[in-house]
This record gives sequence, C-alpha cells and structure tokens, in this order.
Amino acid sequence: MPVFTEEEIGMIEFVEKERYYDNSLFTGDCYMYPTYMLKDGKEYFMFNRREPDDSWVLEENEQRKKQLLDNEGIYFRFFGFFENPFELIMNIAERQHHFTEPEDTVRCGIEEKGYLDFHGNLKGVSAAFFYRIYDEKTASKIKKCVQMLNSERWDDVMEELSSQLRSN
Repeated sequence: MPVFTEEEIGMIEFVEKERYYDNSLFTGDCYMYPTYMLKDGKEYFMFNRREPDDSWVLEENEQRKKQLLDNEGIYFRFFGFFENPFELIMNIAERQHHFTEPEDTVRCGIEEKGYLDFHGNLKGVSAAFFYRIYDEKTASKIKKCVQMLNSERWDDVMEELSSQLRSN
C-alpha cells in the first residue's frame, strides 16, 4: 500500500498494477491490468483493463474514472440506464418493479473488499444495471433501500430518497 502525504489526502488518482496474462474462455488471449483508485490514503480496486480491447471499452473505462472524479470517488456505473444508483432505485419504487434475483442484488460487502457491488436486472423490463460503490454511507443507504424494495415498501423508498435526489 502506498504512503500518502497530507496534500494527497482528498485527491483521487488512478493507477494500474503490473499486468498479468489471461487466456480464459471468457476473455481470450490478453493481458489484464488491474486498475485502482487512490483516495484518502487508500487503494480501491476498480476493474481490470484488458489489452487488446475495443476502443469503445477503453472509452467506457475513462468515463468510469470521470464519474468517480465528478462524485468524489463515491461510485461509478459499469452499465445501466441511470447514471446515479439512487435514480434507479427511485424509478424501481415508482414503477413497483422487482429484482430478478433479489438475494443477489447487493454483493461484496464494503467491509470486506472496500466496495459494494449493486447489480442485477428487473423482472419484465430487462433493465440490467451494475454500480460499484466505495462510500460506506452510500452503500448502507443502498442496502436499506434494496431491503425496502424487496419488501414492496415503495412509499418508504421514495420518502427515503426524495430529499436526496432534490438536492442533486
């Protein structure tokens, strides 16, 4: 783990670790470059950059970094219609949708890996989504909202998020 000076605390930087070779059936023959966000003196895994890869994938990776810079390293979106995970959650509550696999929507506790993966799909509408959350407060609120959604407490979710979304 790198050592940070006081001036670097609060800054966000991105680094790639040493590459490794991967020849799996899923990725084909390629090199993988583990990519990390450095924030507040800590290192957070983001994703593996693949080489070779398509230019659109490289652009998506740059957009993920930009999103982290724009929201102070709180989260980024791998994919999904909504930029913000709370906009997605509010939309689910308003439309009273259900997750296709509710028990598998929140993964990788932030305590264990330094991030929470919030991902899944919605029944009947094919709206796949995947966000990686690095902020404990945000992760906790997402977990709470997912529990309410799974219990069909639509109004409670909307009340929980309405003031937050108005301020954004």
